[in-house]
Amino acid sequence: MSTKIWRDLIILLLIFGGIWAGFSLYNFKVDKNPFSVSKEMEEDMSELLTDYLMNDFDVIENQKLDSSFSIIMDRLTESMDTVSYDYKVTIIRDSQVNAFTSLNGQLYVFTGLIEKLDHAEEMALILAHEIGHAENKHVIEKMVKIIGMETLFSIATGGDPVLISELAKLSISTAFDRKNEEEADDYALELAIKSRLNPRRLGQFFLKMKQHDHDIIPDIEIIQTHPMNNDRIKKSAEKELPEDFKEESLNIDWSLVQNYITE
Repeated sequence: MSTKIWRDLIILLLIFGGIWAGFSLYNFKVDKNPFSVSKEMEEDMSELLTDYLMNDFDVIENQKLDSSFSIIMDRLTESMDTVSYDYKVTIIRDSQVNAFTSLNGQLYVFTGLIEKLDHAEEMALILAHEIGHAENKHVIEKMVKIIGMETLFSIATGGDPVLISELAKLSISTAFDRKNEEEADDYALELAIKSRLNPRRLGQFFLKMKQHDHDIIPDIEIIQTHPMNNDRIKKSAEKELPEDFKEESLNIDWSLVQNYITE
């Protein structure tokens, strides 16, 4: 083989080697999650959504109510292996029996849900489920799937009121796919055990609603929008507890919390 041919082969190998190395380095550095956005972008969008929601809903500002929810959130976050956000719970005066997760660790609870619960521990399990959605980036995933990454960038950089309104409506919707719901449930049940809360309380709440409030089930958003309720009740009821598990009740009088939302 002539010297020229050898030289050409070596040049081609170097070229292909460089392309492969560059491609490998790129794949190593980028996040392979197609639904990921930067922390800064999520924070910017969260600010826009929060401003919109604060203007569009009747938000309750009550220090005693905030203190009660701080007790719940402190118990949960102190037991988490990783806390991705500075979580904040906002109470909305609305009859919906519902709670939802927005961007950047913003959690929203409707007064209709507070009225239906009997214990603070039930609320803790519901918030643990919402935290599961946040920690698993389900909110961003849902938004990207429905409106696309390009639209999200447009909202974050332009702040178009119409787009913000549509994004807010999407954020309020509690409809996640079955895989997301299962992941959030699994997260909540594990977090409950770590937080010294009985994970079976989540299933007990849903079962109570189905048995005693059968006539209003269609109006209970948190049940209506979460699929496979019987499976979820069964998973909660059958969750295996450690042999040394002992529940530590939250130091919250729930009847007082229910009074706070009427003040």
